[in-house]
This record gives sequence, C-alpha cells and structure tokens, in this order.
Amino acid sequence: MFTPLRPKNDPRLSICRMVVRLVYERTRGERPPEITMAYINNEFCWHGILSTDVDKAKAFYTEVLGWTAADVDMGGQTSTMLAAAGVQRAHLMAPPVAGIPSHWENYLRVDDVDARTAAAVEAGGTLVMPAMDIPPGRFSVIASPSGAHLHLFHEADEASATNPPDGDGSIHWVELHSKDLDADVAWLKAFLGLTTETMDMPDGKYFVLKDGDTQVGGAMAGMNPDAPAMWLTWVRVADVDACLARVTQHGGAVHAPIMEVPGIGRMAVVADNTGGVFGIITPPAT
Repeated sequence: MFTPLRPKNDPRLSICRMVVRLVYERTRGERPPEITMAYINNEFCWHGILSTDVDKAKAFYTEVLGWTAADVDMGGQTSTMLAAAGVQRAHLMAPPVAGIPSHWENYLRVDDVDARTAAAVEAGGTLVMPAMDIPPGRFSVIASPSGAHLHLFHEADEASATNPPDGDGSIHWVELHSKDLDADVAWLKAFLGLTTETMDMPDGKYFVLKDGDTQVGGAMAGMNPDAPAMWLTWVRVADVDACLARVTQHGGAVHAPIMEVPGIGRMAVVADNTGGVFGIITPPAT
C-alpha cells in the first residue's frame, strides 16, 4: 500500500523558493552543468526529492539506483543533483521546515504557464503557488480537485530545449494516484486538453493520459485510503528484482511487492530510507 507523501498544510511557497534558489545559483555559475529538461508539451520534464535526511537519501539513491550525486553549497544549505549516465534526473534537498515528510515532486511542461494555471483553477483545481519567473523559465504549482500537487513549467529559451535520453536510471513514467479519479481525470482533460484510454484493472480503471497520440502519464484511484492524492514517479532499472533487494539492503521499504504486467514490465513500489515513495520498473525486453 502507498503511504502519504506530504501533509495537507506543508509550506509550498518555501519549497518553491528553495527550488528557485537552486536554479538561480546554478545560472550564476555556482551550479553543476545545466539541468536537462524534456521540453515537450504536456510531458513531465523535471523531478525533485525532498528528504528529511539528505545524506541518508543520497547514499540510498546512489547505491540503489546507481545514480551519481553532486553536492552544491547554497549558502549554508546543501543541495544535490542526481544523475544517471551523466544526465541529471532530479534534485535532492532538505525540506525548508521541520514536519514535512520525504516525498517526490514532478514538473510538467506546458505551452503557457499563466494560461494553463488559470485554466486549471477555472476547471476546479486549486492555486498553490502563483506563476513566477526563474532563470530557466516560468513555473507555478497547482493542485487537482482531490489535492494532488503538480508543478507547471515552461522554459525561457525554447531554442535550448533538449530531451533527456531513456535508459536505466531515467524517469520512465509518472501517474496520478487520486482520491477522486473521475473528477481529477476530467480536470486534466479540461485544462490540458488531454485525452484518455481506459484499461480495466483488478482494482478499478486505469486511465492512460494522452496528448495527441503520445502517452504522457497515467491516472488511477489511490490504493491507500490514508494517503493523500499524489503523483507517483517510476524509475527505470535494469533488473527490478536486484534493485528491490538493494532497496531493503540499504534501509528502504517495500510498499507494493513485485508484479508483472504483460507488455508494461516488472515493477514494485518502494520508499527510500527516509520515506520518499517511488516506483521501480524494468520494461519488457525489445
């Protein structure tokens, strides 16, 4: 079963300011090389991890996923850029205040942050963080009707857009675990113009979110009645069984045991050694 990723009243503004600071300092030459974002409309382009113990989490992700870590001094606080095969995949940092549990964040590229933010609110969502500019672009934070937080982003320089490669260690998929599936799916369709394909699963419907012919994410009813609505991030690994063994070896937890879905892959839901929940998946061989 899935565990809550965040409390209902965590200070989103402070978190976003930390991300702004991270990116701002990077652009001043005090950062590692540029974050590679997937500048494709309505696709997830960046990910972040907030951890209650960054040193523990850094050791976990480097040992379990094989990611490399580069620490960056942010004037008294350290942030870490996590990379696979030389490509940065996520940032890792501490929460801005005590009481916020470890969790993942997901950023979705949109054509116009202001227009999509307004449309999201009009369609029944909640404004968490108004649109603001940072050196790489413009972003806001919104919440679905059932409360799942989502970052919207658009790059400042479209000519510099590069798409990160797939492969082991890449972000393979992101899906919504909703407290009100019908309302949240209708909301995503209304403000993003997405369409859906429906798959019947043992525990209910699974919606594949599509932009044109491209699958951009998924949506399903949350499996844990005590967990808030959330977006679950799936990381691609070479061998999910071996990776799962490393999860437990390095202090993580198994929240959903390995299952195999024909045509999709072999997967499990886990938590890092500080409680951040994510998925690991090995797609079928091609």
